[in-house]
Amino acid sequence: MKGGKIMETNISTVQVVLMGLITVFVVLICLIVIIKILGLIMEKVAKKQPAPAAAPAAAAPAAAPAPAVSAQNNQQIVAAIAVAIAEEMGTDVSHIRIHSIKRV
Repeated sequence: MKGGKIMETNISTVQVVLMGLITVFVVLICLIVIIKILGLIMEKVAKKQPAPAAAPAAAAPAAAPAPAVSAQNNQQIVAAIAVAIAEEMGTDVSHIRIHSIKRV
C-alpha cells in the first residue's frame, strides 16, 4: 500500500509542476503578443503625426552665423536660438538662459 501512495504523490507533484510551467509560458507568450500589438499601434500613430524634427531643421540654416557678425546680429541669433529651444521644450522664453554658443 505504501508504494501506491508514493506513486500517487509523485504523479500529483508532476502534474502541479507541469501546470505551473505551462501557465508561466502561456502568460509569457501572451505578454509578447500584447507588446507586439502595442508596438504596431504606436508605429501607426507615429506615422499619422507630422514629424516634429522638420520645423527645427528648417530654422537651423537661418541660425547659422556668418564668420564676422556684429553685436546686434549676435543678439538676434541668441534670441532666435532661445525661441527655438523654448518652442521645442514647450516653455516660456523667459525661462531659457543661454550661457554660451559654440559653432559646430
